[in-house]
Amino acid sequence: MKKTIIIAVVTLIMISFLLVQIPSAFSSELTSPEKTLTILEDMVGLDTSAYSTTLELHNQVLDYKGLPQEDVKYTLESGESKLEVICTFVNEKLHSINIYSNGLPHITQQATSTIEMAKDIINRYQTISGASYYGTLVSMLDNVEANKNVTKTFENVNLKVTDNANYTSYRWTYTVNGIEAPSKCVALKFEKGFLKYFIDNWSLYTIGSTDLNLSEEEAVRIAIDRTKNFSWNVIMGSDNPPVTVTEFNVVGVSETKLNIGNYASKKDARSGEPLTLYPGWRVKLYFDKLYLGNVYGVDVGIWADTGEINDIRTLKFLGDYSSNGDVNGNGDSIGLESNEEANNETSANILAITWIALLITIVLGAIIVHSKRKKKRSHELHNGPKANSLKLSGALLCLLISLTIFPMVMQTVNAGTYVMPLYGSTYEVEEDESDAAHSVINVWESYYNTWTDYTIYDLHGSDTEKDTVLDHADAFEDYFDHVAMFHYGHGGMNMSSPQHRDYFDDDGWDDIDDQIWDYEVWDKTGSSKHFFVVIWSCRQGDHVGGYNSTEGEYYGMPYTWFHGTPSSGDCFIGFEDASMPLTQQSANSTWCEYDLWLKQVGIRLSYSHATVIGALDAASNQYFDCDYDETELYLGFTAKWGEDPEDWGTGKMKIYGNSSIQVW
Repeated sequence: MKKTIIIAVVTLIMISFLLVQIPSAFSSELTSPEKTLTILEDMVGLDTSAYSTTLELHNQVLDYKGLPQEDVKYTLESGESKLEVICTFVNEKLHSINIYSNGLPHITQQATSTIEMAKDIINRYQTISGASYYGTLVSMLDNVEANKNVTKTFENVNLKVTDNANYTSYRWTYTVNGIEAPSKCVALKFEKGFLKYFIDNWSLYTIGSTDLNLSEEEAVRIAIDRTKNFSWNVIMGSDNPPVTVTEFNVVGVSETKLNIGNYASKKDARSGEPLTLYPGWRVKLYFDKLYLGNVYGVDVGIWADTGEINDIRTLKFLGDYSSNGDVNGNGDSIGLESNEEANNETSANILAITWIALLITIVLGAIIVHSKRKKKRSHELHNGPKANSLKLSGALLCLLISLTIFPMVMQTVNAGTYVMPLYGSTYEVEEDESDAAHSVINVWESYYNTWTDYTIYDLHGSDTEKDTVLDHADAFEDYFDHVAMFHYGHGGMNMSSPQHRDYFDDDGWDDIDDQIWDYEVWDKTGSSKHFFVVIWSCRQGDHVGGYNSTEGEYYGMPYTWFHGTPSSGDCFIGFEDASMPLTQQSANSTWCEYDLWLKQVGIRLSYSHATVIGALDAASNQYFDCDYDETELYLGFTAKWGEDPEDWGTGKMKIYGNSSIQVW
């Protein structure tokens, strides 16, 4: 007894010591949060004394292209306004500020125009940072006329001013002989007369070469010659052998672009240094028709100083697209502004049903968790949560009896709260594209498993079956409070009516039974537990959907997944017309593929607890040096196939519901 007491006392002392140490360790990391408050006061001109200030996040886990990165998030509230401020520091220097404002901010000094605000902010930050190049940037704003789109160049700096009904932005980019280095930039954006973001990449990047030893004509010739021995593999469903395409006809050049840059990832970057920039050509060639994998051309990258080819990749569609843009919809996607503060935390409605029903729920929840931990295949899961296929064997009955003997188990088993299945169809998907999709799923799975309480299922490949998708939608709504879902693959190939939408499982689209239809989803989502759905497939965001009284069926993926029009607590992300291939490089940054961007979205949603729009903006800030609403995803993109624009495939990302919700 005495020995037990001593052990208990020692344990309490150790715990107390640890608890005392935690605040002092945390306080030693407040350098960047303190910098953030100083920047808000001395640079942005915010009157922080008028707010109640809360530090929501401070982490040092992420990196910016190999450099250490710190993220700081503050919430500032007053009776008149609420601000969410996200500051990023790279290598201990300010990289970006992003501000989400609801209400009129309290500022210390009013400016007459965004030009004056831009000057004030840059002058103030030059005082804080001591960076001399800000003097040149400020001077270029002289004689710039307000409310006008402007482009001007001074020495090695190009200024572009964009002014529209939604925002005004100022972007300074390093340039040599008229050739831009888009990554080496400083940018400001104002919305409703207040700062939305500030981005400074200027000091992070160095120029490795400015030699231009390759003309456009030579680049095109090299690109065409390279395609002569080019081939690509197309996966025909993960249980079938891939098909290699070697025969195709190049008939023209759709685009050439020259700029100074480098690939965003260290493995692809020249010399393994993504922060050192070199001149390079991108040459896009188109074919005479669509080839297997919906491939319509190739994109070739060539270093302009050495003439070496650094990249060749396919250009493709991920399904079908509307040639005339008429999607026969009955609704539009949300705007990116929301006056309502969304909250994804809903109260759990715990109903006392019966002792046996509760025991069965516990057992089924345990089966789901056990299935996840053992990484069982999806058909094994069907034997657990799917109600219409569940068979209570003698072993299960014994387990139920044993639980009645040990009621303490009830207190330690928590009913499922959050779940997210991650699907990826591989049928007729080009191999590199499928690898990119699986890589995105792996990153989302890793971060959600590590930083959230989600139960995650990686179902990429042969586990992405129609029955799996529909059965899981049904079962997860029964056994979890909040259901999120991600799917990647082809879609919109065999639409039977102007309204209904479908996407495909790993068996393809030749058989209608392999197509996942909106009206089938409706039958599985009656409990309305799905609150965040991303379908990275063509045509799934064409319209919100509704009820067709003539057919007696519900239609539209947003409507059927949320069992009605997405509410203030729901968010659906899809594509109108064509979706964006993950291996395609962005028009905002010809050196960055969309799989990197989408990985960052998942990281921000989970690890950083960002809102949906916050995650989209953060990923866009990091890779494209702008907000999401300035990217081609939001504004629209075009796959130029052939000479006739009527043959070109267009697409854009659409968001229905509320982009201000948090997924975690």
